[in-house]
Amino acid sequence: MLGIDLDTVRNGSLFTVAGAVLLALAAVWLVKQVVTKVLTVAILLAIAGLVYSQRTELNDCVDSARVTIAAGLVDDTECTFFGQSVKIPGRDTLFDDDSASPSSTTSSVPGAG
Repeated sequence: MLGIDLDTVRNGSLFTVAGAVLLALAAVWLVKQVVTKVLTVAILLAIAGLVYSQRTELNDCVDSARVTIAAGLVDDTECTFFGQSVKIPGRDTLFDDDSASPSSTTSSVPGAG
């Protein structure tokens, strides 16, 4: 499964929310025209809300997948963040254990063969 690392998404989304809120506060202080101020703050707070909502959905998806895997069932849930697939720690290693059977080994001893 290709995708973004879960911790990277969680941390990045928190920084994005915090940055958008800080920019909104700065806009309230710095922007002089009322209409521009209101639009800027509304857009930044909408971005913060969208990112936070995606982060919450991602956490719910990961929790659901972990519960399913802990119950011993195969989980085919794909967690996404704004449409991008996210790697769930532990899930890939559980599924890859079956395919980790030893392959044919070759001897590297000189003269053996």
